[in-house]
Amino acid sequence: MFIFPVNTDAPIYHRPIGTVGLIVLCILVFLGTDADLLERYSLPLGAGLTPLQWLTSNFLHGSALHLVGNMFFLWGFGLVVEGKLGWQRFVPLFLALGICECALEQLLLWNSSGISFGASSAIFGLMAIALVWAPLNELTIVGWIVLRTFVHEISIVWFASLLLGKSLLVCSFTGVTASSEFLHLLGAIFGLIAGFAFLKLRWVDCEDWDLISVIQGKHRRSSLPLTHEPLVQRKVSTRKKRTRSERAPTPPGPPSATRFNTLLAQNKPLAAWQEYSGLRQFKPDWAPSAEQLLELARGLRQKREWTSALNAYRDYLALCPKPEPATRLEVAEILLFIRDRPQAALKLIKAVQRQYLSDRDAHRYDELLQRADAMVESGVLELRDESWEL
Repeated sequence: MFIFPVNTDAPIYHRPIGTVGLIVLCILVFLGTDADLLERYSLPLGAGLTPLQWLTSNFLHGSALHLVGNMFFLWGFGLVVEGKLGWQRFVPLFLALGICECALEQLLLWNSSGISFGASSAIFGLMAIALVWAPLNELTIVGWIVLRTFVHEISIVWFASLLLGKSLLVCSFTGVTASSEFLHLLGAIFGLIAGFAFLKLRWVDCEDWDLISVIQGKHRRSSLPLTHEPLVQRKVSTRKKRTRSERAPTPPGPPSATRFNTLLAQNKPLAAWQEYSGLRQFKPDWAPSAEQLLELARGLRQKREWTSALNAYRDYLALCPKPEPATRLEVAEILLFIRDRPQAALKLIKAVQRQYLSDRDAHRYDELLQRADAMVESGVLELRDESWEL
């Protein structure tokens, strides 16, 4: 059985330039390495300290399967870690993890013999950092069992715990040896040290969703609800399987305003949105009330139908000249935490008159403004140019 992480719902504030660069470098090194080069630049055990190999051995792989497996894991955890740091800090961190692990490996296995190579120890370090910085975010994993494939989502804390638990179990029987599981644990130790150090020194902003904050319960307070329920707290998976009752049914006939009203009253926002879209197409002059549009937008938001929710909010803001002040903040929250669009969010936030907000919404206003400014300063790129100047 093979399992690889391929994606994450963790917020990504920087493109994975460093992750992709490291993957390309490992592939090129693999294609250009013969047996002599592999032995020369691998990490020798029992031969003293060899600082050059502390670096070079991290980019060597013995087989295509070894390379492919490591690159999938580098991609999965690199997205999380580089997404918070940017490539300028991510690449040195990755190299430092590999170098430190190799140095400690040679010291602990001073009397051993053989060689070791591969990026997996540094990758386990990245996994440990992801565990510290984003334990409740999810990884999308792809697996193969014989000829069957599957796709599943699992939280980082569970996935990392399973892999670390497996390594600890194996090492409890084998002891301190030059085994892959032991070397993985060494990399994870340095990852934990780096992860907590970055938090302590405030070199990374996890918005109270790091492991310490989760244990202390701070994450529940880090995103106050803008409506009656905590709709957007973090980037969460949108692949949750819908029940039959949640799916938008096929309309039995032409779209109808009466059916739209009924579906909305029955708290079926997905079906109501489908009916609304049909009505707007076949009856361009028809429009629901502003209150209905806001109810529809918030219902879609609660179902995490982000695109439909944003469109409903847009129609509401266009229809209502004086919307509820918190409404713009609700949209800004989606643009920030789901779409990574700080510039668009800032337009909405700055259109709100803070003095008319409740204490709770004023606090959220300050949080969103601070977050948007930080994302802009960190260079978050916006891929689309929609206008939210409403």
